[in-house]
Amino acid sequence: MDDALLTVESEKLADVVVLRAEGEVDSYTAELLRDKLSEAYGAGVPIVLDLSGVEFFASIGLSVLVEYHQRGEERGTALRLVSPRGSVLRALKATTLNETLDLYVDLDAALRA
Repeated sequence: MDDALLTVESEKLADVVVLRAEGEVDSYTAELLRDKLSEAYGAGVPIVLDLSGVEFFASIGLSVLVEYHQRGEERGTALRLVSPRGSVLRALKATTLNETLDLYVDLDAALRA
């Protein structure tokens, strides 16, 4: 990771957009995640958000995930989360969002869904 607290790379595949986040999601970086998700939803295909490189995940990150999960539900465009662990998984479990959001162990499983 470079000097940025968060990087989010995007890759458009045939029928899905893959976003790979690395770093920290907090009040300073959540807007970048929101912007990248907004761009990805413009493609009109499911979004796979790989969180395996996220080391810290503040509650504002949960707001972003809920916002885009709801947007996906409204548009019929799935949001799939890959490999949430550490602080991401703890936050999801503490809020029971792990029961609402689509979580996958790895990228291959999310792409097959």
